[in-house]
Amino acid sequence: PSKFLLTPEAAIVANSFSANKGKMIWPVEKGFKSQGYGVYADAIYPGIKHESNGVVITTDAGAKARAIFRGEVIGILSIPGGNKAVQVKHGNFISTYYNLSTIYVKKGDRVNAKTVLGDIYTNRSNGQTRLKFYLHQNTSKLNPEDWVFQL
Repeated sequence: PSKFLLTPEAAIVANSFSANKGKMIWPVEKGFKSQGYGVYADAIYPGIKHESNGVVITTDAGAKARAIFRGEVIGILSIPGGNKAVQVKHGNFISTYYNLSTIYVKKGDRVNAKTVLGDIYTNRSNGQTRLKFYLHQNTSKLNPEDWVFQL
């Protein structure tokens, strides 16, 4: 379905999530935005454009991904040839935390802001620890930069 049917409780969470637009905590304790949302030029071939459906946050080795708001874990994704992701539902909003090596939550778990979801994978070849973070409302992509404080 393209929309979630909201229970009264889920509607309260969605309204609360919406009311906190621009004030959400970062999905990491510390780091910097290394890739923004939207269309960007290729680093090697500037004439080629790419589109980012979320943001990439570079952080320190050993860093953990944390929930940006209270919600329910609705999915643990394992990407073939890649790493894992956690999806958290906040009413009809979904936050996705991708590029995790270890997951600490399971489907159905209720989480709060700052609940640790998993360890962010550190690439052994370049030493980078990067979280890919996405936000959706129903099936519509949202720009996380509009929702997370000073992202």
